[in-house]
Amino acid sequence: MRHLWCLLSFVLACAGPCLAEAAAADGAVRVGLTWAARAAACEITSEAPFALHDGRGRPVAEFPAGAVLRIAAEGGRLEAACRRPEGRGRAEAYVLSSTAPLRISAEGRGERTYRGRLAFSAAAEGLRVVNEVPLEDYLRGVLPAEVPPTFAPEALRAQAIVARTYAVATAGRHRAEGYDLCDTWHCQVYRGAGAEDPRLSAAADETAGLIATFEGEPIQAVYHSACGGRTAANETAWPGGSPLPYLRGVSDCEGESPWCAEAPGAAWTRRLSHERLAQALARFGVVAPITALMPGDSEEAGRPREYLVQCAAGERLIAAADMRAALNGGPAGDAAPSADFEVTLEEDAVVLHGRGAGHGVGLCQWGANARARAGWTAEQIIAHYYSGVTIEPLAR
Repeated sequence: MRHLWCLLSFVLACAGPCLAEAAAADGAVRVGLTWAARAAACEITSEAPFALHDGRGRPVAEFPAGAVLRIAAEGGRLEAACRRPEGRGRAEAYVLSSTAPLRISAEGRGERTYRGRLAFSAAAEGLRVVNEVPLEDYLRGVLPAEVPPTFAPEALRAQAIVARTYAVATAGRHRAEGYDLCDTWHCQVYRGAGAEDPRLSAAADETAGLIATFEGEPIQAVYHSACGGRTAANETAWPGGSPLPYLRGVSDCEGESPWCAEAPGAAWTRRLSHERLAQALARFGVVAPITALMPGDSEEAGRPREYLVQCAAGERLIAAADMRAALNGGPAGDAAPSADFEVTLEEDAVVLHGRGAGHGVGLCQWGANARARAGWTAEQIIAHYYSGVTIEPLAR
């Protein structure tokens, strides 16, 4: 093995762009592992032999199962060293692959396991680590972080189709950073092979390759925990966006009861002082005391688009999404699990009576679970929450 390590002494010319081209060529999803970003060094091993390549895919070295390779960022390049055999090398980019999942431990960040390949490059403040993984394996690492595995099978199948669609529709949103998607809520939470659950993997397998489309294109298949009985249109949740015909607000009740009534966030109450609420809304010109706070214009399904606030400075109209952001990001703290609530004014408090958790657009996960338990299929569930869509195989 020592003769292979001699190759590491050469300065490799390829950096991030070459890695991106290689990943795009084989159809892998490139996931930026933000939990490991900026770590000074990490160690990688596998239960099977694993191989080291340069940024252009050329073989550099091979290691036996159980060997530990350390990669560190040093002066804008990577330092690689293996405990067995002894060796050391420098390069601008490395790619590791194995027939078994690769286990990576980042200094001070913990340890995770991933299928596919791990690509390393040096960033301004440490390492950049990207998991290049087939779409279906990516999905197996997403579902356990996004939906309870105890949900009914048809709800899990619906979630698998929706999560796959979202990945396809949004791939490339982090292209400027050198990968397709991140591993956080900003894209979809992704925890790799170590988080996989057989019930969720089965849902992915049973729907393999299926996505939701509108007029032949993958939809922006956003989803949330609980709608509280009515979902939101996309332009209500994200003001300024163009209305999407498949992301309309829909009623989600069985009689008077929301389908998601069993969700932990189906109904909630928060109490705030007048001063604290006014402080949270100060950037909109709100001044205590607040004499009225009520829904203004509403969507067809009944969800408020805006709120009217009457206070010492007069009346203020605040978009529902802006109201929720202000309540959750200001002095009021995490006061609004959703942007759908009514208000009771008391002498010393403003009481919010709300429904639902999350942005409220697209699939209501707890509603989907209740529908699945009532006999709905994954296709029927998706058709309810996304107007006019078609389920079809992903074109390759």
